[in-house]
Amino acid sequence: MIKIYKYTNANNKIVGFILIMISSFLSSQTNNPPSIFVEGRQAFCNGSSINIVTNFTISDPDDTTIESFFIQISSGYQVNFDRLELTGTHPNILQKWNLNEGKLTLSPTNSSSNILLTDLENAVKDVVFTTSATNVVAEKYFSLSIGDANYLPSTDHFYQFVDQQSITWNNAKTAAENSFYYGRRGYLATLTSQEESDFAGKQASGAGWIGGSDEETEGEWKWVTGPEAGTVFWNGEVNGSSPNFAFWNNNEPNDYKEEDASGEDYAHITDPSIGIPGAWNDLPNAGGTDLYIPRGYIVEYGVPGDPPLNIVASTSIYIPQIVSTTSETICASGSATITATQSEGDILWFSTSTGGTPIYSGSSFLTPVLNTTTTFYATVSVNGCETLERTAVTVTVNPIPTILNTTDDLICSGVATLNANASEGQILWFDSLTDTIPIFIGTSFETPILTASTTYYVVANNSNCESLSRTPVNAIVNDIVPEFDLFQDTYALCLGSGSIDLETINPQGNYSYIWKKDGEIIGGSFSMNTINSSGIYSVSAVSSAGCESQEKIIRVRESEIANLTKGDILINENSNNNSLQIMNLNLGIGDYEFALDDEFGTYQNEGTFNNISTGMHTLFIKDKFGCGTLKYKFSVLFYPKFFTPNGDGENDVWKLEGYDKNFYTISNIYIYNRFGKLIHTIDNNSEGWNGNYQSSRLPSNDYWFRVILSDINGFSEEKIGNFSLIRK
Repeated sequence: MIKIYKYTNANNKIVGFILIMISSFLSSQTNNPPSIFVEGRQAFCNGSSINIVTNFTISDPDDTTIESFFIQISSGYQVNFDRLELTGTHPNILQKWNLNEGKLTLSPTNSSSNILLTDLENAVKDVVFTTSATNVVAEKYFSLSIGDANYLPSTDHFYQFVDQQSITWNNAKTAAENSFYYGRRGYLATLTSQEESDFAGKQASGAGWIGGSDEETEGEWKWVTGPEAGTVFWNGEVNGSSPNFAFWNNNEPNDYKEEDASGEDYAHITDPSIGIPGAWNDLPNAGGTDLYIPRGYIVEYGVPGDPPLNIVASTSIYIPQIVSTTSETICASGSATITATQSEGDILWFSTSTGGTPIYSGSSFLTPVLNTTTTFYATVSVNGCETLERTAVTVTVNPIPTILNTTDDLICSGVATLNANASEGQILWFDSLTDTIPIFIGTSFETPILTASTTYYVVANNSNCESLSRTPVNAIVNDIVPEFDLFQDTYALCLGSGSIDLETINPQGNYSYIWKKDGEIIGGSFSMNTINSSGIYSVSAVSSAGCESQEKIIRVRESEIANLTKGDILINENSNNNSLQIMNLNLGIGDYEFALDDEFGTYQNEGTFNNISTGMHTLFIKDKFGCGTLKYKFSVLFYPKFFTPNGDGENDVWKLEGYDKNFYTISNIYIYNRFGKLIHTIDNNSEGWNGNYQSSRLPSNDYWFRVILSDINGFSEEKIGNFSLIRK
């Protein structure tokens, strides 16, 4: 019979399979694999060492020795901190620690012999775990196996890195599927969780192919090997997404095509020196260059329905945990009860996060009297261990809050807005001094609709620590409607004046005002408003409580000073009823009234004046809206019908009566005889004509005059008439 050893490694699987087939024909004896029995799930005390098993046996019905044995930290391994070590005296066994894989290999001292199973049992019981990590993973698993494939208890699968430089993905897939491990067929690994990916990737001895590909549909990455074949685990490239789990390296997958036009369609565990340890990248079937040359492939052994293998077993250590804690909040000062619940063991309480001695033991701790917020620390103690992680539990001491300020609200009616501010915490509003249920919580409270003044009360509450008393806040209702008068309800805006002031008077309170023009609100909130355009204005008053009066209407019209021309008036003079009449009453856009000679006297609405005396006069035309008074000077002349130059002092000269040389700028008067001969000229400085011509007295007769008068108003007129010279 050819002897086949159970510990044959994966590289010899095919040969082993052939030899086993030969042996089945050569002998009826069956070579049974050994069975492992192990016990041990133990609480770990950080800072100490611990045996990884509490009991271990290995039995083989047809062998008493084994070639080698493997113990690996299969879950929770912290590289560079954790270590497995064989302690005690075991002269026939050598140990070798693999830092990357977290694996301890036990082999015979003499390479030409094997390890006795009895020596192995004693040795495994002396293997201890130590760690220098301060933040220890909550639970670590140890896999104990007669084979060198790595075992992950959570999947019950074996994983093996096969070192084969530059192997293509297709060849790796074929090779993996032709690999066997104690009856289990292999396949390129399908890594469906972070734990599995870390175990097979980070703890593998090299980088290599895994069973993912998007060759079928670009950008749709599937597992194409093992029981997960056909499962999509990634859609897209670098910015894609996973429907379940993927662990691509930085900026992967990128379907890089510069070295292979077909792109990158196969998943590969990246060299550990690149990016995230254990993460994946995509490569073409033949791989890449330099650090992207495939170093081998990862074989996974295990599918649903596989029978259990007793060639491997697992134990674990764990950190006892604080399951829950309850903090406490107190007001001002006092003691508090805080609690912690543990997964096992006892609770120790400390006053510091590290070091020191326990101040109390037990899950419920009554603190001393505290005046400030204080943190205590609870830890689990199993078998006297005091080095486990401490959990902070805080007693918060809140100072008594105070109401800093409040703001009442004065309203006409309706909803009031009341405000309050506190030193800290929340503000609770109450209907009365004794109510226990707040009606509102917050700094700004809007009351319901009010018709009468109402007082509310506030307290400051900070984690159930309340201010010592309730502070009143008042909603004051004052529904008195404002009253006021208008200075006048009609105004004129004089053209060219720019603006006028609209004014209210006699307010019965301190009001603000709302001004409108033609129904639209305009600027201004005072009792007087300056405006610069005509229209229909309104004003209403608003009290400090918000009550608003009815609107009062103010009409503003445009007006102007009168505009008078010579053609607008008719002066009837040299008659028994000298008169002046305004012929054109459209003197402007204003409303006008008239007075003669007395600007401050009585005015009349009609523009007609009778019985005007001879001489200079002034017509006053006043705009009734105050836009000014026009002054118009005119002269009423009288032409004598005869004169008697006999030296008696009466009618000795002929002249125009009512003539004023200061009014008429040009006013020569020409005297003609009845034949049209000019016989005399009366200028501005002359006193009149005495009836002489060239120092000779002219006889009684009819004579004619002609005069052109230009007055200071710029008007000129010509007057012609006749008179008699009578000598007695």
